Amino acid sequence: MPNTKGQPILLRMRLAFFFGPVFALFPFIASCSTTNGATPLGGSDDASVAPTGPSGLPCNVEKVFVEHCQQCHSAAPKFGAPMPLVTHADLIAAAKSDPTKSVYDLVSARIKDDAKPMPQPPNARLDASQVSAVDAWVAAGAPESSAGCTTTTTPSADGGTTPPSVTPGTPGPLSCTPNLAIIPAGAWTMPKTTKDEYVCFGVDVTVPTKKQVIAFAPRIVNSTIVHHVLLYQTPLAVDPAHTPCGAGGGSGWRMMYAWAPGGPNMTLPPEAGFPLEGTTHYAVQVHYSNIGGLDGQTDTSGFDACTTDELRANDADVLAFGTVNINIPARGTLDRTCDFKVPAAVGTVNLVAAFPHMHKLGTAIETTQLPADGSAPVSLGRQAQWDFNNQLWFGIGTTAKPGDTIRTRCAWANPTDTAVRFGEKTEDEMCYSFTMYYPKISVGAWNWQAPAFASSCRNTQ
Repeated sequence: MPNTKGQPILLRMRLAFFFGPVFALFPFIASCSTTNGATPLGGSDDASVAPTGPSGLPCNVEKVFVEHCQQCHSAAPKFGAPMPLVTHADLIAAAKSDPTKSVYDLVSARIKDDAKPMPQPPNARLDASQVSAVDAWVAAGAPESSAGCTTTTTPSADGGTTPPSVTPGTPGPLSCTPNLAIIPAGAWTMPKTTKDEYVCFGVDVTVPTKKQVIAFAPRIVNSTIVHHVLLYQTPLAVDPAHTPCGAGGGSGWRMMYAWAPGGPNMTLPPEAGFPLEGTTHYAVQVHYSNIGGLDGQTDTSGFDACTTDELRANDADVLAFGTVNINIPARGTLDRTCDFKVPAAVGTVNLVAAFPHMHKLGTAIETTQLPADGSAPVSLGRQAQWDFNNQLWFGIGTTAKPGDTIRTRCAWANPTDTAVRFGEKTEDEMCYSFTMYYPKISVGAWNWQAPAFASSCRNTQ
C-alpha cells in the first residue's frame, strides 16, 4: 500500500465520504464482540477487563462474557446495548424486554438462536464448549461464585482493520495515515425521551485534481449511543446539518460502506481506489440508540479516510444486482429470482465485496454468479434468514466475465393490509446486492442501478 501524498482534500460545507471494499465478512448493524471487534478510531474506550474483585460468575462463564459480549455489554453499556453482562447481579436481573425472565434466560436462548444470534455476525458464534459452559451454569440455577478470575482482553485501538492480506475478521491497523476527516460540522444531541433515531448529514468533497480513496475507518465519538454508521454516495448535495431521516436512506443514495461494533476497517486492494474528482456528494447516516433514556448525550461521529494522488491502475465503483420489480401483495408473500447477464460491452470486472440489502419485510436474499463456461457457481453473499437490524458485507473476490449470469433471489412476507412496492423509504422494499468492483464501468449510459433495472425476473414460488 503506497503512502498517501498530496495536499489534504478541500471540504466544502458538507461531509466528505468515500467507500472501500470489504475483504472480510462485515456487518452494518450492531454486532458486538471483544474478540473480533475493537475500539473505533477516534474513540476513547479502554480495553475490556473483568471487574475488579470477583464478578460472581464462574471463571469459564466469565471468560465467555469478557471475550464475546462485553465490548457492548460492559459495565457502562455501549453501542446501544440495553444492559451490562459483567457481574452475577447483571445476569440474574429481570430482563428489560421480558421482566418475567432473567437476563441469563435470554442470553441462553440468544446464543443458540440461528435467526438472531448473539454474538451477531461477523463476530464468531460461541463454540460448543462455550455454549455448554453457559447452559450448564443456567441449568444449575445460575449460582453465584466466589472465584477470583483474571480474564482480560484488549481490543485494538483502531476499530479493527481487515486488509485483504490477512484472515477475514482479524483486526489490524490501517497501513496508511488518514488525511480526510469525514465528520459533521456540529454535534447531534440525542433527545432523552427518544430510544431509537436515524440521523443523516451530508458533505461535498472538492478536489482540484483527481485523487483516489484507498482506505477508511470509523470515527466513533460517543460509543454509548452510536449503534452503527453508514456511508452513502448521493446524486445531490445533502443538508450538512444533522437531520432525522428514514433508515432506508434517500432517493438515489448508493450504499458505500457500513460499520458496526465487530466490523473491520477497510483497505482497498492495491489495484484500485475510489475516485474523487471535482465535487462529490456524500451522506452519513448514524443510528443512535438511547434505550436507557440518558440525558445530555451528544455525538460527532463520522469516518476517516486515506486518499492518494499516486493513482492506481483502476477506479473502483459500486453497482446493484437484484431488481426494482417488486410488488408484495397485502397479507401475502413474494419470492423473486432475477437474472442479469453480463453484456460484452461491460467486459471483465473484479467483484470485491457485496452488501445484500432489503427492508423490514425481507425474509431471505442470496446472489450467485453462474459462469458462462459452466464452472461451479460462486456465492456472492447469502442471508437465508434476513434481519434488517443485522445487515452484512461479504468478501467475495471473484471475476465476472461477459456471458456470466448474476442471479439474485429475494423473498418477503407482508403482514400489512397494503401492497408494498420498490422504494427508498423503510416502509417500501428493496432487493439490491450492492457490489464493489473494479475497473469502473464507463460504457454508454451505464448507471450503478443498471443490473437491477435490466434483470429478468420470475416468481420462485
